[in-house]
Amino acid sequence: MLNGNLLPPESETERLAILRSYGILDTPPEPAFDDLVQLAARICQTPVALISLIDDRRQWFKAEVGLGVRETPLDRSICLTAMLQAGLTIVPDLTEDPRFAHNPLVTGEPNLRFYAGAALRTPDGVPLGALCVFDSVVRELSQDQFVTLSILARQVMALLELRRTVADCDAKVETSCQIEQRQTLLVRELHHRVKNTLATVQALVGATGRSTGSFDEFNHSFSSRITSLAKTHNLLTEDYWQTAPLREIALNELKPFDESRQPRFMLIGQPVELSADLAVPVGMALHELTTNAVRYGALSNPTGHVRVQWNVDEVEGTRKLHLEWEEVGGPPVKEPQHRGFGSTLLQRVLPMQCNAAVEVQYAQEGLRFQMSAPLVERRLVPTY
Repeated sequence: MLNGNLLPPESETERLAILRSYGILDTPPEPAFDDLVQLAARICQTPVALISLIDDRRQWFKAEVGLGVRETPLDRSICLTAMLQAGLTIVPDLTEDPRFAHNPLVTGEPNLRFYAGAALRTPDGVPLGALCVFDSVVRELSQDQFVTLSILARQVMALLELRRTVADCDAKVETSCQIEQRQTLLVRELHHRVKNTLATVQALVGATGRSTGSFDEFNHSFSSRITSLAKTHNLLTEDYWQTAPLREIALNELKPFDESRQPRFMLIGQPVELSADLAVPVGMALHELTTNAVRYGALSNPTGHVRVQWNVDEVEGTRKLHLEWEEVGGPPVKEPQHRGFGSTLLQRVLPMQCNAAVEVQYAQEGLRFQMSAPLVERRLVPTY
């Protein structure tokens, strides 16, 4: 005897969803429910009493006395029939009822004979199971026992409703606490990020001023660097200032070359999220490399292209990002005679800020830049 044979499949699916919304299945015994089955057994003067909840392939007992098990297969369930009946179901002799005469609990141990069960229904009338009593002898219930068993069944449902309400309230309180904690951490991170950004902007002003010869050149270089910084910040704000995807950081710089008839760049690497303290300097480094490639390198003529490749591996228990920028097909490369802001950023700032190992090669066939930096794994603000 299966649930699907008694309720239409769509109704049974909805019933099971409602049953599981109570969060009661497979929970430990609770005194309030144990007391109700003890009271049912005492009032009805039966050796067995159960709070039975009908799952998809089993009946599970929230509380029981006299049976000694917490669940049985659904094909042994007598409460399955009782929960679909209006009012109280009473079977004086299970061996005489064709619905239950061949049930293993009737034909074998514990040799049940008498059954009385009151359906457990939600306020909307959805059946979940039954509060039932069993006896090993043929018998009836008195009027007082009949009425009391029905009242106790309503008390079981009241407890289930109360339990679910308390659980919902606890979940809302927990969610509220998590949101408050996230907001506190987010504000703290924003303070840190704003302070760092102001320091970065101040450094950009000084470094750009020292490496340019006119106001127009200063304005153009400084504006492009601030724009690059803003693009990285936009990516970070999508994840509460925690991480930004490396591929998107690179695309921010190289996207203007994406619509060329001939491929001008390749991005090769697995998805990698960079923490804010690594994303900003890496974004600035890629901006400087792109700017240099447009002015003097592979992106300064129609035939050159850039390959950006990265991977992550573990070195002595620390995950490290390995990033390589390689230019091909541009004009012959010469090592610069003086160190500008871009060179300083690549060779000094990255090692200092990111603990990165950096190598810049001015090979004649094209500039090649390599860096290896540890990844910061811990998030300050949990994901939403």
